[in-house]
Amino acid sequence: MSDTPSPALTRRGLLATGAGLSAAAALSASSSASAQVSARPGAPAINRNLPDVAVVGAGAFGGWAALSLREAGAKVTLVDAYGPGNPRASSGDESRLLRLSYGPREIYTRWARRAQTLWEQRQEEFGTRLFYPNGSLRTMSADALAEQRALFDRLSVPYEVLSPDEVHARWPQVDFSEYETVFYEPTGGIVKAREAMVAASEAFMHKGGTMKIGHAKPAPAGSSAPLTVDGEPLACGSALFACGPWLPRVFPELLGDRIVTPRREIFYVGSPIDDHRYRWEHLPNIADSHTYTAADVDYGTKIAANLRDVPMDPDEGDRMASGFLRAQVEDYVARRFPGLVGQPIVATRVCQVELSDNGHFIIDRHPDLPGVWVAGGGSGHAFKMGPTIGEYLAARVLDQPGDSATDALFSLASHKARTHE
Repeated sequence: MSDTPSPALTRRGLLATGAGLSAAAALSASSSASAQVSARPGAPAINRNLPDVAVVGAGAFGGWAALSLREAGAKVTLVDAYGPGNPRASSGDESRLLRLSYGPREIYTRWARRAQTLWEQRQEEFGTRLFYPNGSLRTMSADALAEQRALFDRLSVPYEVLSPDEVHARWPQVDFSEYETVFYEPTGGIVKAREAMVAASEAFMHKGGTMKIGHAKPAPAGSSAPLTVDGEPLACGSALFACGPWLPRVFPELLGDRIVTPRREIFYVGSPIDDHRYRWEHLPNIADSHTYTAADVDYGTKIAANLRDVPMDPDEGDRMASGFLRAQVEDYVARRFPGLVGQPIVATRVCQVELSDNGHFIIDRHPDLPGVWVAGGGSGHAFKMGPTIGEYLAARVLDQPGDSATDALFSLASHKARTHE
């Protein structure tokens, strides 16, 4: 795909002219939907009579699942209330971090490593830069460090354990003097968030998927269709509800106490016009006992404010950053990035995350609604693994053989009620 696709193939063009039909028309100018699908290695032929699937939610779970399902040959309709990459979504904002360090949770190290490969492949396919490799500096307790080193050694993942002086020698713009050691993960990086979900949705439509902007709900009992969109039944063989912070509202009895959606506030700090030390080419991302940061990718140095779990309404919640948290971010800048003291806050973002009780994803069949799946509880780390999650969800929905231990880990039975702290 070229860097500048024709207007007929843009997301706006497709949505404005009827999504699925316009996608088919646009494809006639380049290549057929089946040719697009079969271009993916290992994708089965389009005529395998796989079931129609509706996917609700165009974020890290749903957007990538819809694309993977379509590439597997399924006829897929992707529904989102506000559109891919919208500012209410947990998968919005400018950037997300990619790391492989998850303590003893080996599955996420493996999934993140697989995702990094897929991010690199997808950005080449999409014709737009999405992944920026710059490494990651993390602080952790002695016990956590020992666990992390043992896992990385076993999986042959590169890392270094640095002293504050060694960190300062490599990156003089960073001060870690309050810590004894810092864990350096050279494989870390930054992923463009909003742009990635827009690109994934466009690829989905280019390959013959149908996109609908609308409010999806489970259909009433006895309905011939598993869901409705803006009150109208949507016929499909199965439905995957992957609608992030809206999941507890869509299924209050099933997920209302299993997923909480606390508010998060992000501040972007500008650099002096002639100081490039905080750009991603010259600075790793940082996660320490105070917060986390992302180096500047044309938007400022990203710093997450430390906010307790205040509930966030994904539809009506105030998206203006809190003034008192700005002082907290400025104090952190003085502590960690002395060269940015006095620099302006150039942008802010307010979003929410979806936390499960144990930090694991929730992916399972609905126990009472045949043909309905639920997927969510990203717990702050789903986005970076989005392409891997999409592969996994597609296989589950299409009833392909998988790993029973992983399925059990993500099952509803493995999750208990989660309350705000």
